[in-house]
Amino acid sequence: MTSKNLVPRPWMLKKEIIVLYYALQDKRTSVIAKIPIILSVAYLLSPIDWIPDFIPFFGYVDDIVVIPLLLNFAIRLLPREVREESLIKASGKQKKFLLVSLFVLFLLISALVGIFFLVRHLINK
Repeated sequence: MTSKNLVPRPWMLKKEIIVLYYALQDKRTSVIAKIPIILSVAYLLSPIDWIPDFIPFFGYVDDIVVIPLLLNFAIRLLPREVREESLIKASGKQKKFLLVSLFVLFLLISALVGIFFLVRHLINK
């Protein structure tokens, strides 16, 4: 693979996440490159938004724009060797990532269905 083919694109969000996972584990990754990765994950998981989600359209646009921009910025800050090695590792792991994602989604849906029936049972008593 040439390094031109190893440049992540905006539509490769799953691959970017896997690349950044491997880059975080690499000792050659500087602290400056790790900060946008950590910020994007913290922003994504934080209950506090810059623009609250109840505001129509703009509430979700900030999540859709901020997270990919931070991830893309983090990938650009990675040293070239780390980025290339992480991208090669990520190419082989996308199928596993999809299976794990589907399994987590299945567990989440099962838990929500279980909670629904538990609450319904408790209300009908």
